[in-house]
Amino acid sequence: MVVFLRKFSVSTALVLALSLSGGAVRADTPDYNVDVGDRLTISVYGKPEMSGTFQVRADGNIALHLLGPVNVLGLTMREIEERIESEARDRFSSRESVLVDMLEYRDVFVLGAVDTPGAYEFRPGMTVMKAVAMAGGFERIQEEMSSDRDIRTARNTLAEAQSRLTFAISERDALARELARLDGVAPEAKAADAPLDLQQDQLVGLRRSLMQDLLEGASMRSMLADEEAGMLDQRRELINERLDATQEQLESMQELESRGLARKEQTLGLKIDLSEYNADLLEVAAFVSRAKQTRANAESDIQEAQTEYRLNLLQDKLEADQRVAQEQTDLEMALDFLRLASPAAAADMGEAVETIYELYRNGSDTPERVPPTALLGPEDVLQVRFEAVMQ
Repeated sequence: MVVFLRKFSVSTALVLALSLSGGAVRADTPDYNVDVGDRLTISVYGKPEMSGTFQVRADGNIALHLLGPVNVLGLTMREIEERIESEARDRFSSRESVLVDMLEYRDVFVLGAVDTPGAYEFRPGMTVMKAVAMAGGFERIQEEMSSDRDIRTARNTLAEAQSRLTFAISERDALARELARLDGVAPEAKAADAPLDLQQDQLVGLRRSLMQDLLEGASMRSMLADEEAGMLDQRRELINERLDATQEQLESMQELESRGLARKEQTLGLKIDLSEYNADLLEVAAFVSRAKQTRANAESDIQEAQTEYRLNLLQDKLEADQRVAQEQTDLEMALDFLRLASPAAAADMGEAVETIYELYRNGSDTPERVPPTALLGPEDVLQVRFEAVMQ
């Protein structure tokens, strides 16, 4: 059940407990099966020496005078009566009248957020709330721990923890949405955009804008480097054309010079032109190489910026997860103190608390959540705890 905390006294618990009933098999019904630790009263008519109080031993037997050990483990009262009558008939060849009643059941155990945890004698019809009442009601704090100053401090601590937790959750969710966007996954829809959520989305959007600016700058450098390399390729083609033409002229001039039809100065000039064109080709090749390097650097910057952006998001998301966990712990601790020191103050702050009843039956290590009206049985272990309900 979910309740807003109010002052809860033992007398209130008793009043509630007296009005509760359950649907489980009661321990005082004829179907109750005796177990180790139960104490029985056995009366054999006309044989006081066989009558008395007997406890079920660890081996499931009770020891009766004249009859010796009788195994009663798992039997009902009527079945025990029939077994004793049968064994007496076999031993003494007489019909005996036997009455068996339960004197004392095994204990039930109440743990957790109760005033006095411990073992309590089971009584037929005992419900969860009756067991809580027997354990003194819900846990109460010591008087010296609930001064007005401590309560004010707890209220402030709780309010601060709530604020920090809300901020941490909003930051975590905004980062998770951005990471989902990077992975091409549609982020989970939000019921409504709270002002804080909008601010967190704006902060993430600003980080994305800065990253996109870096990407656009690197992309621009890459594009300019491509354009420069393209123009250099065109210039190299022109130089190659002039180089080929000059080479042909030089060969023709050298032939004319060998026949005495051209001067050496003309041949020398063509050789100089040819050398200059070759030098231009080397210079262009260097410029092309530089442009390609600039483009490679720009592409590397793009990859690095994208990787760094994702890594920063992941790191911030992990830190936000840790803050959420820490703030939840701080919130629960502050709430626990305030709930115990001043339930009214906790309720005034709108804190809802769910009372959890967990029952361990038949030695099971897995608890079963039960309502406050559930019937208990001997050897049951009841765990009571409070759990804050996040608003």
